[in-house]
Amino acid sequence: MSNNFLEFFGFEEDPFKITPDTDFFFNSSSHQESLMALEYIYQSEEGFIVIVGEPGTGKTITIRKFLSQLPENMEYAYILFPNLSPEELLYAILEDFGIKIPTEKLTKNKLFSILKDFLIEKKKEGKKLFIIVDEAQNLPLETLEELRILSNLETEKEKLLQIVLIGQPELEEKINSLRQLRQRITVLVKLKNLSKEEVENYINYRLSKAGNSSVRITKKAINEVYKLSNGTPRLINQIMERALMSAFVNQETNIDKKHIKQAKESLNLNYPSGGVKMVNLTITKFLLIFILGGIFFLANYFLFFQTQNSKETQLVNANKENKNFAFSANNEDDFNNQRNKTIVNKNTKNSEEKYYILYFATTPSFEEAKKIKEEYEKISGEKLNILRVQNGKYYSVAKLYKDKEKGKKDLKRLKKLLKDEDAFLTGKAFSVEIVE
Repeated sequence: MSNNFLEFFGFEEDPFKITPDTDFFFNSSSHQESLMALEYIYQSEEGFIVIVGEPGTGKTITIRKFLSQLPENMEYAYILFPNLSPEELLYAILEDFGIKIPTEKLTKNKLFSILKDFLIEKKKEGKKLFIIVDEAQNLPLETLEELRILSNLETEKEKLLQIVLIGQPELEEKINSLRQLRQRITVLVKLKNLSKEEVENYINYRLSKAGNSSVRITKKAINEVYKLSNGTPRLINQIMERALMSAFVNQETNIDKKHIKQAKESLNLNYPSGGVKMVNLTITKFLLIFILGGIFFLANYFLFFQTQNSKETQLVNANKENKNFAFSANNEDDFNNQRNKTIVNKNTKNSEEKYYILYFATTPSFEEAKKIKEEYEKISGEKLNILRVQNGKYYSVAKLYKDKEKGKKDLKRLKKLLKDEDAFLTGKAFSVEIVE
């Protein structure tokens, strides 16, 4: 960006540069949720967090913002190009942690051993260790499985390592294909595009951060930016940069719809597909839409009163959504209680007491959880419980403890007895919802 351009608008720096600059981080509701999730993982010392989002939604700048405000006791390995085999991933992690590696070719077991020794030493120093993998949708399945194995590294008291995976929506599909890994994910956050109001705030925020006091952007221009970008921050930056250049050429400081249209032509953009254009409807199509709309309205009207009169139906409908347990950007519940939120149900024993929880299998099917519980009880000869977790969307087979030390002893014994390597004990006591 030329000095003449910056001086004309009164900018100290380019307000819409594409490179992720944490000084220009805009804290939308979705990005705030992601930062809260990362902070939760840091504080709780849980194993895995996954952040997914479409290209350009701000995944990289979000993780960089998190890293920019970390305390001194955290160290991390940042893997940016993760299309690696398990051995290559271990080498990359060791290198990013600054661990000296012998020049001769090492086996995977030897690399694993070197990493474990390093993590144990750092834990003794009071450090928290993270592995952060950006563009994680490019990880091969066998490398994702290697990360799951790494997440098992722990001392008698705590985990040695926490893992953050950031990627496009295909990452979630890969994780869902690996059942054991999916069960280890503590938090899955989906970054969303900006709303129309957030687009306006985003543009004005970046103009302000760049030191500007002269540029004004009209409502019509903002509406046009929103339509073209669909609320994607990277596209907003590209459109606004070209619009400012167009205004600069004409020596104008007010950004209007015409400047956005010139940016659209310069970038060869099209409006996102979707929606129905009324001018293209025939009478037949219009009547069909009108009739279907009436049916939809009546159906929803009937269902509203039906659910108002039946609490049981309301609860069933509320629990049908069990596809995933991503945190909602509009969720107003206290963030730190998300993982063990209690849902009232007439068949549920609700406990206000807090327990250390030894988790075994987790599944969206109550029947499957019941079968696993019966199988584990038969093998172990001990009474287990089924808990409702993740806002009622999943069921976990678990054992509850008031005494954390007893839970630790049972963890070792039952992992071996049940051959369940994914079993883990919570580091803190939680309120639980006991289904059975």
